[in-house]
Amino acid sequence: MNITDGAFLNLQNLRELLLEDNQLDKIPTGLPGSLRELSLIQNRITSVTKKNTSGLMNLEYLYLGWNCYFGNICNKTFDIEDGTFERLTNLKVLSLSFNNLSHVPPKLPNSLRELYLSNTKIKNITQEDFKELRNLTVLDLSGNCPRCFNAPFPCTPCERDSSIQIHPLAFQDLTELRYLNLSSTSLRKVPAIWFDNMHHLKVLHLEFNYLVQEIASGEFLTKLPSLEILDLSFNYIVTKYPKYIEISPNFSNLTSLQILHLRGYVFQEVRKEHFRPLMSLSNLKTINLGVNFIKQIDFTFFQHFPNLTVIYLSENRISPLVNDSLQNYTNGSAFQSHILKRRSADFEFNPHSNFYHNTNPLIKPQCTAYGKALDLSLNSIFFIGQKQFKAFHDIACLNLSSNGIGQPLHGTEFSAVPHIKYLDLTNNRIDFDDDNALRELPELEVLDFSYNAHYFRIAGVTHRLGFIQNLTQLRVLNLSHNSIYTLTEYNMNSMSLEELVFSGNRLDLLWNAEDRRYRKIFKCLRNLTRLDLSFNNLQHIPDEAFLNLPQNLTELYINDNRLHFFNWTLLQHFPHLHLLDLSRNKLSSLTNNLSKFSPSLRTLLLSQNKISHLPSGFFSEASSLIHLDLRFNRLKMINKTTLQTKTTINLAVLELGGNPFDCTCDIGDFRRWMDENLNIAIPRLADVICASPGDQRGKSIVSLELTTCVSDAIAAILCFFTFFITVTVMLAALAHHWFYWDVWFIYHMCLAKIKGYRSLSTSQTFYDAYVSYDTKDASVTDWVINELRFHLEESEEKNVLLCLEERDWDPGLAIIDNLMQSINQSKKTIFVLTKKYAKNWNFKTAFYLALQRLMDENMDVIVFILLEPVLQHSQYLRLRQRICKSSILQWPDNPKAEGLFWQSLKNVVLTENNSRYNNLYVDSIKQY
Repeated sequence: MNITDGAFLNLQNLRELLLEDNQLDKIPTGLPGSLRELSLIQNRITSVTKKNTSGLMNLEYLYLGWNCYFGNICNKTFDIEDGTFERLTNLKVLSLSFNNLSHVPPKLPNSLRELYLSNTKIKNITQEDFKELRNLTVLDLSGNCPRCFNAPFPCTPCERDSSIQIHPLAFQDLTELRYLNLSSTSLRKVPAIWFDNMHHLKVLHLEFNYLVQEIASGEFLTKLPSLEILDLSFNYIVTKYPKYIEISPNFSNLTSLQILHLRGYVFQEVRKEHFRPLMSLSNLKTINLGVNFIKQIDFTFFQHFPNLTVIYLSENRISPLVNDSLQNYTNGSAFQSHILKRRSADFEFNPHSNFYHNTNPLIKPQCTAYGKALDLSLNSIFFIGQKQFKAFHDIACLNLSSNGIGQPLHGTEFSAVPHIKYLDLTNNRIDFDDDNALRELPELEVLDFSYNAHYFRIAGVTHRLGFIQNLTQLRVLNLSHNSIYTLTEYNMNSMSLEELVFSGNRLDLLWNAEDRRYRKIFKCLRNLTRLDLSFNNLQHIPDEAFLNLPQNLTELYINDNRLHFFNWTLLQHFPHLHLLDLSRNKLSSLTNNLSKFSPSLRTLLLSQNKISHLPSGFFSEASSLIHLDLRFNRLKMINKTTLQTKTTINLAVLELGGNPFDCTCDIGDFRRWMDENLNIAIPRLADVICASPGDQRGKSIVSLELTTCVSDAIAAILCFFTFFITVTVMLAALAHHWFYWDVWFIYHMCLAKIKGYRSLSTSQTFYDAYVSYDTKDASVTDWVINELRFHLEESEEKNVLLCLEERDWDPGLAIIDNLMQSINQSKKTIFVLTKKYAKNWNFKTAFYLALQRLMDENMDVIVFILLEPVLQHSQYLRLRQRICKSSILQWPDNPKAEGLFWQSLKNVVLTENNSRYNNLYVDSIKQY
């Protein structure tokens, strides 16, 4: 993408400019001084100069990261001119991450609040680099001299795997720092002097380093009284699998610590005595021990952390607490193959998120909202014993997903944790065989049984869901993606259930046309308000099954099925329905009585169907709708009749992107409707584009020029009028070409008969002849002057007095006046014709004036000399050859005939044309 310099200069009110991922190789100059935010990430910019930032005195946010890294290789050093940012006195945020820098840019403005220098190949931090940046609150130096072992991206460590070199006093001026990221800088030691002046530091990231010894000693921990979040993840020693973790007693000085991440330390057993320094931290709420390959754990030690709300033990090797053989079913021999995994399962190359740690919550917020949470997902707890959770009697949120649990639940397994309100058992192999399952959890409100399809796929196995009616507080049940196609009971019962997710099952088989047993499967869920039936392979919904859905439904999801038809009339049986999702089906039509069938419906989602038109008056009959999604259908036109409304509509959001609109003049009604209803938002309006005609393909519908469009009636009138004018002009041209001279001659002859002939009192003849010729043609002029004039004026016999333009015209007099005077004062007018002169305006004017004397004075004064064969098809010339042939002389081709030519010319000039008329024509004219 090329942007010319000064392209944005006229946008004087521009506050924010995003030019991300555009392959720019330089910063555009001439940017408006009003800019507050400028983002140029993911381009190919490798230098920044004072000129680039001049005039940007109001700039507060500047993002120049990701311009030169492993995914956007530039093979250049990112060059920053000395003092480039010095004059940006309002700059608060500067991001230069993932660029090929070699040092911290000098002379940074002291207004800076956040500075991002991650993965910039900086090896040394000097005492002067952050001098006087007293307002800095965020500093990111991660990825400089990175720890490259197991890196899931191209990674180049510093020489001999050395760490980043930071001067002991480099941070002495950062008194307001709140966030410091030193992840993946190959640190082996964290000097306590760095933090002497960081009294307000709250977040410290030290993951992906070599700090096992620092975790065990940790003098720097005594200098962080305000620290709230500490991340020491993935500092393991390569090829080592110690039995215990060593934690420094200095951790007890982190009195404000709330969240501690210790993922990837990699050790075998958790014992209370090893975590004793943490037990005195009264503010500690979250402890993260995930991805440590822990095999044995004394759960009771968590009882010494009275304020813990999140205990994260995911991705370990914790086994069922049944007997010693189960506890020790694994050994350390498998360690090597597992520790060589990629760093994080949630890793993404996203320039807008943290590169080295996941910024998402460890556990779903919906789960932790209920209280104390325990996450044991991705372990090896394939069997739940009665003592498994004895140490967690007060937990309200329990995640046991992806543990391979295959046992049937009999109502005793969770008796040690009776206060659980949110239970996640996804991605297991639970056998639903007992109606007493989970009876021990009377307070359970949310139950997630999704992705437990193992036994549901086996025909003949007991599939009971009757336990649901015993859970009197259950509000949300997720049974999605279980491939349920048969059940032991034919219906589900619950008086408390409000939301059921039944997506990813086989309702197409349960509601088979020949099998009526499951038509009322959801009828007894009396208080159900939200039902998800997506991904059930439905091609048809039996009316009986639909009518037996709970009538209190407010949200119904039937998306991602294969429906060709939907019976809209059945919606009248659901008076509270607010949302209906029919996206990604194969529907081709809509009802024109939506408000009649479902007056409560507010949101209708119909994206990715096959709808090609909207019924007449649809918006009028869907007046209750607030949100309508019609994206990626087959709409080519929204007709005027569709848009007509009799009542006020409440529509606020209309989604239309991805439809193949036919952008002819007929779409003008919809465009005008859009302009008249500005209160209706059309998200991503730029994606509402034309598919036809060819010259409009790919253009946004809002960019169409419709000013040339007219109505059909006006178009028909204009077409007829244009046709009439065209035919008239063509006929007139043909008539002029064929009959002009005949009509002209007859008209003037009749006019002369009526008026009679008269002599002009002003007409006095001084010359025998006026010679009209092409004065611009040198050869013709030479012939007239040296031949014609000589033979007529200087002959030995009677001379002829000629009037010549170049000799006898009065200077200063208008051309038309000279011409008229010359013709009127001459007895004859001689026209010396060539092909070029026959088309000349001067000839035509002189000819009309000479012809006028015939009409007005009954004097035929015209004589033609044809130097070239011209006017071969002229009706006048043909007529004149018949009436007075001697007045048309042609320059002879034979030089011996020239004498005869001159004698004939002199005779014509000196005698009247009337005496030379053909008697046959003269008599016929007289008779007329």
